[in-house]
Amino acid sequence: MGLVNGNDILKALTRFFYVLMYGVLLYKTTGLKKNQLNPSSSGSNPDTCSGVTTNTPPIQKTVPNGQSVENVPSPTQADTPTNWYAARVTFGRANAVYQAIMQLENSNVTPYLPTARQPVCRIVDGKATVIMQERPVHTGLLFINATPYNYQRLLHDAPKIPGLTPFYDHFAFSPTGRNGYLIVPDRQFDSFRRILESGHDDILIDQTQMPSYLSGKQVRVISGPFAGVEGTLLKWKHQRRVFVTLGSLGTFGTGYIRTADVEILPS
Repeated sequence: MGLVNGNDILKALTRFFYVLMYGVLLYKTTGLKKNQLNPSSSGSNPDTCSGVTTNTPPIQKTVPNGQSVENVPSPTQADTPTNWYAARVTFGRANAVYQAIMQLENSNVTPYLPTARQPVCRIVDGKATVIMQERPVHTGLLFINATPYNYQRLLHDAPKIPGLTPFYDHFAFSPTGRNGYLIVPDRQFDSFRRILESGHDDILIDQTQMPSYLSGKQVRVISGPFAGVEGTLLKWKHQRRVFVTLGSLGTFGTGYIRTADVEILPS
């Protein structure tokens, strides 16, 4: 038999020592967890743990509508203001998605499908004729008025509404660090709706070629079919018009505006 190396003996003793210490530490940790989970078994007060008393009420496990605790709305949910969210829909399905949202029960959201009178070419008596017809201003655009909670819940149920996805604001971030949903301010949205619902045939829809001089005055229309519209007064092809911009969604303009029909807003 060969002689045993002293280094081997030292290594074996070191391993044995580490295994022994690990076993002692594991035993103490397991015993502590058992005492915390079953405090009554050690005769301690069930509402105390390591000398710390808690007054926290028990968590309610049964919540309405089968929602998880994280998704239960706060008591002040009803006081939360609503926003106008811009949503993207599949090409040509704007009206179908609008109808699907309208048929949802207890959704607490209001969809708005922007439409306007637009020229459409039709064949009448064998001749091409241009007629004015109410059509969506954009084939893939829908607006939804809801609180942040209800809008998030609608998107969570989006598999029930095929073709609905949100627009994101790439210049705003949520508390989690992600891009927030695109929100149109109420004043801009109100002016946008007034332009579309004016019934005027000469409005500018989704105008991308804006005048190069955007330093026009901020005005409010006080009379005429566009009364109530607030925006930028500019000249477009030698005509005064009021333009309303919805961020990256486009710019919309009124018909011809007389000078007497507007008032300048304070800066």
